[in-house]
Amino acid sequence: MTDEQGDGQEARPTWSEHVADDAASAHGAPPAHGRGLSRHRPSRRAGTRRTAFAAGALLVAAGIVAGTTTATTTANGDDVTLDDPSGVSMPSSEPEGWTRVFGEDFADAATNRTFESRYSDRFVAYHGFADTAGTGRYQASTLSTHDGVLDVRLRTTRAGVPLAGGVVPLVDGQWGGQTAGRYSIRMRSDEVDGYGVAVLLWSDENLWSDGEIDFPEGALGAPAWLNVHCLADPAEKCIHQQTEASLKDWHTYTIEWTADRMSFLVDDEVVGTTTENIPTARMHLVVQAGSNAGNPPADAAGSLLIDWMTIDVPADGAEPSASLPDDTATTVPNN
Repeated sequence: MTDEQGDGQEARPTWSEHVADDAASAHGAPPAHGRGLSRHRPSRRAGTRRTAFAAGALLVAAGIVAGTTTATTTANGDDVTLDDPSGVSMPSSEPEGWTRVFGEDFADAATNRTFESRYSDRFVAYHGFADTAGTGRYQASTLSTHDGVLDVRLRTTRAGVPLAGGVVPLVDGQWGGQTAGRYSIRMRSDEVDGYGVAVLLWSDENLWSDGEIDFPEGALGAPAWLNVHCLADPAEKCIHQQTEASLKDWHTYTIEWTADRMSFLVDDEVVGTTTENIPTARMHLVVQAGSNAGNPPADAAGSLLIDWMTIDVPADGAEPSASLPDDTATTVPNN
């Protein structure tokens, strides 16, 4: 691997990076993935960051996402129902043309000391290296399960280190991604100053040029964003769209990835779809929450809560189509 400064020199891994490498390689992941390399290096165009919309490439359905009124749960001990903590249960079946290869509803309770061991056949947990912003550190101790949810508890240690949490689902206990898929996650977050979350598809080979799809992404408790990085220049975002969904409410976010189209859904309603900048390399799902640029306030603390996650792949012999928006959709013009 080359260092993050981009000078082409080989970077010597730290002890904690060796630990991360071991955890990842146990499931077949390349070492660079274990180290959680930055997915958001600054643009090479100094002083600018272009938001590019290809004409006709992105459709956004207008006014279809509202705040949920279903039951919620927080890290502060609000009552929840184990079978249905978010008000919407994990789907027991997949849409036509898709086959379920991963589903997790976090029914097994685990403390922040036992999550890694109890869920080792289902997840790789980020641990022991810097988060994307570079100010926080991924620690498996941020992860626990209770009341039917995964609780990613973000806070600053007494030593002044912001903690981050990240997980990668394992399909059949093995690390590795897909070249097409349908990825759904039902989640909400507390409003936590200085912290954010990204649910993303990331290259199995840890190559930014393979693509990056972020949905949802945003500051905890703030609006959810859709970001698709340009294949030709991944430092740029060819789609950069704020949705009407708030991360502080329970919502189900879905990425549908086929060879011809990617669509993005909130609560089963299409909020965007594109036929451009579609990855062709193997990509895996990542959920990562950590500090935004700069140091969060020392007293900022709260949780990202995940009720369930699913991964579906095209059924044998099937070529499922990504969903299209209804007739309320409007074409987003060039920015």
